[in-house]
Amino acid sequence: MKDSLFFTNDERTFFERVIDDGLLQEGRRGVYWWVVRIAIAQSLQLDGEPEERFGAVGGRERSELHLEQITGRSKQPDFDDAMIMMLCIKHGRNFFEEHDAYVDMLQKHARRGLEVLMDTWVPGTSFHDILADGLLHHSAGSGVESDDGAASAFDFASLQRGLQQVGVKAGLAADPIFGPRLTRFPLTLGSVDDYDRLRRGLDDLAFAIGLGGSGLALARDRGERRVVLDVPRPLATWDEVLWASVRPAVEGARGFLPVCPGVDVVGNPFVFDLAEAPHLFVAGATGSGKSVCVNAILLSLLRLKRPPQLVMIDPKGVDFADYEGCRLLRGGKIITDMEAALIVLREVTQEMDARQETLRNYNARNIGEAQAAGADLERLVVVVDELADFLMSRGGAQEPLVRLAQKARAVGIHLLLATQRPEAATFPGLLRANIPGRIALTVQKAADSRIILDEGGAEDLMMRGDMLIKLAGRDTVRAHGARVDTPDIKTAVAAVNAR
Repeated sequence: MKDSLFFTNDERTFFERVIDDGLLQEGRRGVYWWVVRIAIAQSLQLDGEPEERFGAVGGRERSELHLEQITGRSKQPDFDDAMIMMLCIKHGRNFFEEHDAYVDMLQKHARRGLEVLMDTWVPGTSFHDILADGLLHHSAGSGVESDDGAASAFDFASLQRGLQQVGVKAGLAADPIFGPRLTRFPLTLGSVDDYDRLRRGLDDLAFAIGLGGSGLALARDRGERRVVLDVPRPLATWDEVLWASVRPAVEGARGFLPVCPGVDVVGNPFVFDLAEAPHLFVAGATGSGKSVCVNAILLSLLRLKRPPQLVMIDPKGVDFADYEGCRLLRGGKIITDMEAALIVLREVTQEMDARQETLRNYNARNIGEAQAAGADLERLVVVVDELADFLMSRGGAQEPLVRLAQKARAVGIHLLLATQRPEAATFPGLLRANIPGRIALTVQKAADSRIILDEGGAEDLMMRGDMLIKLAGRDTVRAHGARVDTPDIKTAVAAVNAR
């Protein structure tokens, strides 16, 4: 029976750095399992099940921690049953009857949480800031209750006191709107000068009303002194957005390829036409909800009456595993070999040229007109997960992607590119210039946000699917991702295959 978790050398080094430089206690040195417990708590706040890559590591150099250390199993106090119960609730499984599966899941949560912490913590700063900001802020008693009574005991009076501290006079212009994660306050400012004063003082206002590092969002409303201020609520009061709740919006939407990654800040499904995008770049840090966002877009496509064909490239070989066998997949499988992926992309560029000839034969300007005239063409969506890994692993990978981004729209070929590392090398200039559709989830710094969106803001998002969506000719919109679980994917694939 399994009773240990295992970690890499890099993770062990991180334990040491945190204990020596971030978790110093008077007269007592911290221990590894403190960090592991924090990592598990961090991972449990994230949507979905941790990926397989977070499983137990092998090799002689790995570090081992026993459950007696991590959960206190067989000791006093023993929190093992409580941990099992949390995982049962989180994943809908009875881990009391599946001990090895419980240990495997705990292992994945520990290593996923560690990855987030390793990306987040800056050496030399107190690790207690992560506890206060990333963990405790959302669960500590802020007096906020869920739903009507309302979504928040944080009322306008509390906000007004904070506004006064930053020198802004404002009154309520309408009743607050309680969205899934935010409360929207429509305000009338005391003077036009208050807008700039408020915009510059958002960080101070957040601190004044007890939000710590959680970002406020300010936007102008109609009227000279009208604005809307979006105030994040504690995690315990969030309403989860399930895929089933947004699916009808996709099924009833107009357009060639309507997709819905989630809802806007007041809870309305946010639907747009991928065919009009016409390509999409999705990026966000580890744990931000990028994979769930991509899955919501893919499930949207599977639910269409005339779904597109799919080419799916997955360098890690795990993120798209649930789509294996879908009849819409070119070749019937996910492409995990990067040499094969490059060959397929080159074949798609050749198909693009052939489709252009077909359009000329039908005297059509685009695939829609050609289909109406009887052309045997279907739309094709090329999905590349972890674009950074793909571009770095294969020389020449950028060239076919750039060609498709430049010329494939009219013939019905669209790109969906995703990465956890939004860097200039990951999203180079030629691709950036030809992919106007962008989705940014939480990133670590403003520079990453500017690479994705050409503007800042994503560094202030709240993880767990919080995102900014920028489409050509439209203002940037904040949205919250719909949760997609493995059963949702398998059900959608089965439904497509049964047609």
